[in-house]
Amino acid sequence: MDTTVRICGRTFTSELIQHLAQMIASQPNIGRGTLAKEVCRHLNWYSPTGRPALSSARVALRKLEALGYFRLGKIRPSVSHRLKPSGQGLPLVTGVPKRVDEIRGLFLHLISGQDDPLHGLWNDLIIQQHPCGDAPLVGTQLRYLIGSDHGWLGALGFGPAAFLLGARDQWIGWSTRARLEHLREVICLSRLLIRQEVRCTNLVSKIWSMAVSRLGEDWHSRYGARPFLVETFVDRARFTGRSFAAANWLRLGESTGQGRLGARKGCITIKDIWVYPLSSDARRQLQTEPPEPVTPCSLQESIETADWGARELESIDLGDSRLDSRALKILMARWNDPSATFGASFPDWASAKGAYNLIENNSPEISMQTLLSPHAESTQARMAVESIVLLAQDTTSLNYSGLNKTKGLGEIGSGPARGLFLHSLLAFRTDGVHLGTLDARSWGRSDERSTDKRTRNAKSIDEKESVRWMDELRVAASSARRLPHTRMVVMADREGDLYELHDGVQIGPPNLHVLVRAQHDRNLDCHQKLWAFMATQPLGERRDLRLPRRGNRAARIATVEIRWASVTIQAPAVGPKKGWPSLTLRAVWVHEPDPPAGIEPLDWMLLTDLPVSIAAEAWEKVEWYCRRWGIEEWHRVLKSICKVEQREFKSAEQLQRVLVFDLIMAWRILALVKLGRAVPNVPASLLYTDEQLEVLTCAVKKKLHNQSRS
Repeated sequence: MDTTVRICGRTFTSELIQHLAQMIASQPNIGRGTLAKEVCRHLNWYSPTGRPALSSARVALRKLEALGYFRLGKIRPSVSHRLKPSGQGLPLVTGVPKRVDEIRGLFLHLISGQDDPLHGLWNDLIIQQHPCGDAPLVGTQLRYLIGSDHGWLGALGFGPAAFLLGARDQWIGWSTRARLEHLREVICLSRLLIRQEVRCTNLVSKIWSMAVSRLGEDWHSRYGARPFLVETFVDRARFTGRSFAAANWLRLGESTGQGRLGARKGCITIKDIWVYPLSSDARRQLQTEPPEPVTPCSLQESIETADWGARELESIDLGDSRLDSRALKILMARWNDPSATFGASFPDWASAKGAYNLIENNSPEISMQTLLSPHAESTQARMAVESIVLLAQDTTSLNYSGLNKTKGLGEIGSGPARGLFLHSLLAFRTDGVHLGTLDARSWGRSDERSTDKRTRNAKSIDEKESVRWMDELRVAASSARRLPHTRMVVMADREGDLYELHDGVQIGPPNLHVLVRAQHDRNLDCHQKLWAFMATQPLGERRDLRLPRRGNRAARIATVEIRWASVTIQAPAVGPKKGWPSLTLRAVWVHEPDPPAGIEPLDWMLLTDLPVSIAAEAWEKVEWYCRRWGIEEWHRVLKSICKVEQREFKSAEQLQRVLVFDLIMAWRILALVKLGRAVPNVPASLLYTDEQLEVLTCAVKKKLHNQSRS
């Protein structure tokens, strides 16, 4: 065996795997704990406090067993870890006043460990009066008793955060890599108990303020990590959560009800998710991750015809070099005739069969994301050359109604049409030249109707399809960290006017910004509506704005007025966003006061976090937003030239795989067209092969000859 495997962020060499296998063979009854200690010793795998990472090592051992490298012994019967009562009665509390400011000697006592004389009292309080009873705290933990001159009033317990939590992860905005790196800096308030016989106004808020003042230092002293965020869960069937709201916690949404052990253990009670940042920049701190370097590459250099395909897919990794080579052959075959059907793109039966084998391969490593990843990497190399990059995101539908037996398709409108949705994040230069596709995701809506009775506004963003706008903002943020010298502006139309999007960019990298066309007439802190407030602002300038052709509407010149101002929008008073902070943005209002008869007037309310103080800055944002039309041109190339809606495959996954090659072709087609317009003197040899130039030369000569004869 000569295999190196990377599991749980650690590299297991063939020598280490063989060593573990030999230990198991020579000692059939060897315990998993002993093997885990051996793994930690070999890999120098320790926590920040110097303790062996035994839990993670056990997970790695199970994964190695699943891969077939060895067989672990049977799991020994586990010892019960339920909370154990002390056998003594609860001490009395006397004379507790009704107001928290009248309580004498209020303090928190940190339980030092199982040997602490008050450890049993903490267990007794939780077992007898907390809804979780004797359920244990798992993993890292801190326990506090709430004491006073009146007696012991309650208890607190902190533990590790949930590994995956949709609403929390979306609110933080961290990538998977950042989450794995910083999850230990998020802790969970697992137990909060005020004794049933205690009735005191604002006691929870006071206790929490006392806990916040020492929690970070206590956790760091015990575990070597300083937490930035605390999360907790509230069972709405039992409690309202008002005490958390009064203590300035934020409600983010609801859990899925799966519990810590996942869906396999069945659904438990769905709970509200609340968080409390321990520092003002908690989200920014949790987002940080070491950026991977990017080697800049100009657009002209990357589209050079000699080896543009190999350059574009240079970093592809499908788990087999033969598959990598096949992917390149598919791309170049499709480029030879972008309008051809997939099967007709290949010169012979063997090439076509190899292409279909890749698209229909069952390997989980071949996905839309892994196929698109090398192009996204090349796109970032082109972005690195630019000082400003415009990132347009939008959604389009792909109609596959004729594929009645294709699995994974869903409704794409109010009628019977079925297909997929495609949401993409495209990179453009400020002159409109397309740099590539930074990310794309495709999905089919489920035919199963949701049984969730809540209204759309009551749901958190991670429960809606509109989460795609936030997902792309996170992709853009990751790219911005890798390219700190490139300013990036994420643009979206009215569908992307989400409070969460404006909130997310506030804590993103400093070179990441948003420019969004407003859909909602939002409430402002000045007690006015957005449009009414902007109508009171002085006229900045009047200019002509060229509008391109769209559908049945011809291109035209619109005479518009522009106004700009700083606005502070309030969070929508719906669902989990109630109580979220107001956000200060800049608004640029472009309005056409006198449109031609029968024509709908132009009315754009653009919201951005970028500075806008003079007319030139306001018009710059308008011109940038006009570049967003490039993504609609890209959609048109996909459907009209690449004919993506004419593909025929057995599953949505296969349609998504083959779609990637069309996404790359659409970028190249549009880039060549736009580059010819932006740089008309670019050498023809940069854009066409020798054979193509020969054909074009003959065609031009023939055309000139016919014109001279006529």
